[in-house]
Amino acid sequence: MMQINNYKSYENIQFQSLDLADQTLAEVCFYRCTFKVSSFQYTELVDCEFQECAFMGCNLSLAVFANSKVIDTEFRDSKLLGINWGNLGPVIVARFTNCLMDLCAFCCQNLLKVKFSSCSFREAAFSDYKLARVKFDDYDFAGCQFHRTDLSYADFTLSRNYFMNAETNKLKKAKFSLPEAVSLLANLGIELK
Repeated sequence: MMQINNYKSYENIQFQSLDLADQTLAEVCFYRCTFKVSSFQYTELVDCEFQECAFMGCNLSLAVFANSKVIDTEFRDSKLLGINWGNLGPVIVARFTNCLMDLCAFCCQNLLKVKFSSCSFREAAFSDYKLARVKFDDYDFAGCQFHRTDLSYADFTLSRNYFMNAETNKLKKAKFSLPEAVSLLANLGIELK
């Protein structure tokens, strides 16, 4: 099995069944690398960079991205449970498809250049986040919290189990579908019959 070393760069490498669980990687750069069925569970990624990479069927649950960058990277069919994405560095451009992102914390970031499709955000928390114009296709937001989040022009028409307070979030021109949109009335103290 290939060894990943700190302070190194890796380019155009396909990693298969790589196990970096419970390790710390510092200042490692990956450029155009693919990770298949690999584990980064509990891995601490300090000042690392992933540029034009792909994670396919990987487990990154409870990984820590400390001032790391994710640039033009794809996550597909992967577990990303319990990650605090607020620790990520200033750049995040990514695509997430069919990923479990339950219990994640998203704070103080701009996700205008992120694409999500068929993901689960159960019990996740978005705070001081910019998600304007994001299209949420086939999402489960059960127990998800939104606080001071810009959801202007966001599209929730194909998503379910969402609840957000219209007084503490920006919902200008956001799109919702019935019957799910009824949940938006829950914080207004009114009774529907």
